[in-house]
Amino acid sequence: MTTRQHVKKNLQEGLVFALLTTGLLGLTLFSYIFGAGDLSFMDVWGWVYFLLSSLMHAGLFVAVPLLVVFMPLALAGVRNKVSIPILGVFYVFLLLVAVVNRYVFQLYHFHINGFVLGLLFSEGAGEIFVFSGWLYLKVALIFIGVCVAVAILAYVAKLCCRHTTVRPPVLILSMALITLLSQGMHVYAAATLHPSILESDAFLPYYFPLSMNSALDKMGIIDRKKITTLKINENSAPLDYPQQELITEANHQDQNIVMIVIDSWSFRTMTEECMPHVWHFKEDSEYFSNHLSSSNGTRGSIFGLLTGLPPYYWKSFEYSSLKPAFIQQLLSQNYAIQVYPSANFSSPPLDRILFKGVDINTTTEGVSAYERDCRLTHNFLDDLPRFAAAGQPFYAFLFYDMAHAIDIPLEKNTHFQPAWAFTDYTRLNNRTDPEPFFNRYRNCIYQIDSLISMVLDAIERQGLMSNTVILITGDHGQEFNENKKNYWGHSGNYSPYQIQVPLILHYPGVQPQVYSHRTTHYDVVPSLMHQVLGVTNATADYSMGVYLQDSVDRGWHFVGNDINYAFITDDGHIIEKLGNGHVKVYDKDLNAVPDYKLSNKQLNDNLIQLNRFHKSR
Repeated sequence: MTTRQHVKKNLQEGLVFALLTTGLLGLTLFSYIFGAGDLSFMDVWGWVYFLLSSLMHAGLFVAVPLLVVFMPLALAGVRNKVSIPILGVFYVFLLLVAVVNRYVFQLYHFHINGFVLGLLFSEGAGEIFVFSGWLYLKVALIFIGVCVAVAILAYVAKLCCRHTTVRPPVLILSMALITLLSQGMHVYAAATLHPSILESDAFLPYYFPLSMNSALDKMGIIDRKKITTLKINENSAPLDYPQQELITEANHQDQNIVMIVIDSWSFRTMTEECMPHVWHFKEDSEYFSNHLSSSNGTRGSIFGLLTGLPPYYWKSFEYSSLKPAFIQQLLSQNYAIQVYPSANFSSPPLDRILFKGVDINTTTEGVSAYERDCRLTHNFLDDLPRFAAAGQPFYAFLFYDMAHAIDIPLEKNTHFQPAWAFTDYTRLNNRTDPEPFFNRYRNCIYQIDSLISMVLDAIERQGLMSNTVILITGDHGQEFNENKKNYWGHSGNYSPYQIQVPLILHYPGVQPQVYSHRTTHYDVVPSLMHQVLGVTNATADYSMGVYLQDSVDRGWHFVGNDINYAFITDDGHIIEKLGNGHVKVYDKDLNAVPDYKLSNKQLNDNLIQLNRFHKSR
């Protein structure tokens, strides 16, 4: 046999070994879903998709050592007596990680990441896990079993290549077909909100399948507006939410609720000079000066504000019929509900996630953020007399975008000087003087303040102030390089400049007071549910928050999303889990704290608390 024939034979044997390992790893990943407990959200298409996706995803993991380690050795002429065992070592590791990750996912509802590795391998692991003799024996048996399984696969691969003709193109095309089928099914499911396919994605570790909704919408193949009205299986979300049936006081008084939210509101602008009308309104209200958002971006922030839950639960709401308990309670108490958004409320799909089944505005006319902010204000003022005459309570959500866009007409950009005439992000670096940029931003806030003043005055003129609750806050903050780390805007870190926002709460009979204890977006829904809607349940039945006025220790605060998130500790340290799984710890000024001593027990308790609305697996 020539050298070329030896190389070809070796490559064939390695490929068959990899495909057999793909099957075993794929079945291991497929088994994850059986830890879900309630599988009522699955149907035939979901099972077919999840099996294909498990095989495809396993193939991606298996291909890495095949291409990076085995093929260079085979092409260099190294015989399979050496190269196959080396490849086998990598496959043993992959399968062991998959088995361990299955147990991790059942416990924490997310896959292995830096937090979990810290819990397992730090000095304090014994605070959480009891490493008994039986556990060590079980781990040893799993390790031996995986090694034996991989050895058997290697032997079978050798026999296949010895006794049959292996056609690598056929094998490769088979995997390509599995990939096309699984991704094609996901494209269809994402376009039609097929819950069994979309919900099952979460069970695969770091799996990001293909969606093409925007492209399909542009091509006229789907209608995204119609999609949002599709009926979804009532049992499609594996959540225990709310955990108890909500009970309300029989004789509570109906009150209107007006929620005013400023996109990207820096707490530094909450001054009499910058926001004179809101400042004076604050003087007659409850003001929460140490209030934290649920995220550093709009999607997670609004989700936390209107659900009382971490954005970690976004997907469970997106692909199910679940409504936020707050919105459901408004509907059950016959509230008229309307939204006045400056930015498009369908992208991200806040309308579909938070207001399922409610006919709301999703856009506002205007070519600029300034025009849309003015228009939404007048739209609300036009609707207010109708609300007042309807004889039913109403809930209005006003969402201003000017501060996010930092977009203001030249003639309005005058109150704070010097100010940039236009926003030029290419000029921003760590040496940039922030004042002209910040002044342009403050001029935007100054204009929003005047629009909010019109809203407050109209409510007063309609005689509604005596039975209306008004809440003013921001979705998240806006940074202007205050930490000198070259961060501008938001979605970049979890420091106070991107997370902290003002919060003002005004209600009939309010006694003006400033609260300095930490409050969060998760506290808003419990406060309104109890104080306005008369819900008597414990707040833990439907949220992660407590009443705003309650100074009880809130523990670690979760911010972010299901991929990139952080816990903000009681003393302000930021424990961030990055998208790549690594964990970094910062102080409140965003300085790295490499020697920070994590309390394993406290971390574990917070991870379990984070997952408590998942149905038991």
